[in-house]
Amino acid sequence: MKKLMIFIFLTLISCNVKEPISIKELISDEIVTIRPDYQKSEIKKDSVPITIPIEFEITANTENLRNLGLYFISINNQRLLDDINDYQTYYKDNKTERIFFALNKDDLVTQKKFHIIIKIRTQMISREVAETILKKYNINKSFENLKFRDTIKLIGYNQFRKDNPDIVEDFRRVSDSIVFSMSLKGGERVHISKKINW
Repeated sequence: MKKLMIFIFLTLISCNVKEPISIKELISDEIVTIRPDYQKSEIKKDSVPITIPIEFEITANTENLRNLGLYFISINNQRLLDDINDYQTYYKDNKTERIFFALNKDDLVTQKKFHIIIKIRTQMISREVAETILKKYNINKSFENLKFRDTIKLIGYNQFRKDNPDIVEDFRRVSDSIVFSMSLKGGERVHISKKINW
């Protein structure tokens, strides 16, 4: 009986231990885009890259949090090129402020919630599917006539998911994840991996 009580006590304690941050993925209303000149499209001539915005709500749970980095991001079990080609990270309420290596220290205040948008640029769809999408949203553009760095804006991701379930289901076939890397007081490092729920 005594061992059972000790086990229950330890279980309750472990359940109350919080991660340094709470991370909640939200279905973003940010715009899905297509940019045909992205470098990966050169590898797959019959495909075009589609940029998917992923939104996270982050809350700091400890005053010991000193740094929260987003540079360990893993898609398809491969580390992406940080904030250059494969993804870009922004604060949702200030899209002109790009996050390169770590979030602002002011955002690491305990219990303060803030939202970030990670625009992942590594998803590929076939040229045929892309042309079907353009027609669906009445976008009269031809991939052959686009200039360098031209971007085609589609629709918010929340609506895109509803309109294109087959495409989103293809994204889900691979277990993609994002890793948040933190440093705490005393030099301790913590990594939290979150599976992307496309």
